[in-house]
Amino acid sequence: MSRKETVMMAPGIPSEDTGSALPLVDPTALRVLAEDVGPESAASFARDFVRIWPRRRDNLSTSLGRNDYDAAHDAALSLRTSSTMVGAARLAGLACDLERRLRAEGTETAARLLPQIVECGERTVAVLTADDGGSSPRV
Repeated sequence: MSRKETVMMAPGIPSEDTGSALPLVDPTALRVLAEDVGPESAASFARDFVRIWPRRRDNLSTSLGRNDYDAAHDAALSLRTSSTMVGAARLAGLACDLERRLRAEGTETAARLLPQIVECGERTVAVLTADDGGSSPRV
């Protein structure tokens, strides 16, 4: 299997290739979460992910705009962890890339990923809410 065909190393864990090869939402991760914590808790987590997305986006944007490394790193870690749990594979991969860039090159260079992260986050939220007219995420 080529690198482009390898989308996920394991359910919910992004590969290093965060390009379009990763799905916006990997339904396997939500199924695994539902098996682990029950369908109601998994659905609640997905709803919270959607509800909190604007706050996470704004925290990331603000911290990068202020060149606040610690706050940006916390925001990226929070985004990566929650995205991985809900199966937002592409967003998790981008958050992972952001963490790497923060550590290696600082906030100014890392901030170049923000438009891509915001666009991906908006599309991910739309996918998570698409099945029922947007009122709650699908699990």
